[in-house]
Amino acid sequence: MVSLDHLAALDLLQWLGTTERAAAQAFTNQSTISRRHRTTLETFGLQLLRSRDGLRLQGAKQLLALERRVHQCARFAGLQPLRVQVPFWSSNLLCKTLPDGWCANPALMGVVCQDPVALLRDRVVDACIVTPTQLPSATDDLLLLDLYRRPIEFTVFATASGLAASELGCGCLEPSRWQLQLLPFLPRSCRERSWQWFQALQPPATAHHAQGEAVTPMPVAFLTPEMRQAQARPCRVSDAVDPYPYVERLAVLAENASEPALQRLQEHLLAQAAPLGAAL
Repeated sequence: MVSLDHLAALDLLQWLGTTERAAAQAFTNQSTISRRHRTTLETFGLQLLRSRDGLRLQGAKQLLALERRVHQCARFAGLQPLRVQVPFWSSNLLCKTLPDGWCANPALMGVVCQDPVALLRDRVVDACIVTPTQLPSATDDLLLLDLYRRPIEFTVFATASGLAASELGCGCLEPSRWQLQLLPFLPRSCRERSWQWFQALQPPATAHHAQGEAVTPMPVAFLTPEMRQAQARPCRVSDAVDPYPYVERLAVLAENASEPALQRLQEHLLAQAAPLGAAL
């Protein structure tokens, strides 16, 4: 019903969030993306609305779902690039290079995909790398491949006063000084989990200090080593909280698991992740 380029304009816009990023991915301009995606919406009688989870389609989507299935087959046949969604902190680790025929979202700290599995199921993307908090309870339609395992560690950042990482005496920090940092590159589900862990530590709401004593909050976060690398501030892992387990997975639709392009992607990602596994 619509051309590959017209549906790609809608898909890329829904995936990447702006016409600017969609245009860069499609090697065209923003006006072309705008024109093509509006034509596609009109063809299927749909609206594209912005929500806290990103851009969502409103209307009867049955015909679009069938069209997306056909267009995904065309991508597997090599007529357009296949798409993989990657978390910001894993972009340079796993997807600095990709197999021929694949493209990934740009590695931008403030651009977060909240629900990559929904995009996968809608065939907007063909594969996605997900955190444990982004996996739905039902995964029977998915094939999941463990890429790497890391600890989520309680991390203390140097304050703005210029404290160096070597001066962070993490074991003796007062919990009343801890101030949780919900970092902008983390999906909302990861932020919510971090907040739950932080609340479980039960830090006092306020600290009682001697009158006139200045108290500097100590920024803390729950991060893997790779997430810490994305920070420009000195930081140190604290032994005040036991690490939590973390595994990052590649998710694809089970019905597409035998596609050669997906198998090449899996082999590539496992090879890129191998040094992380060896380090553990």
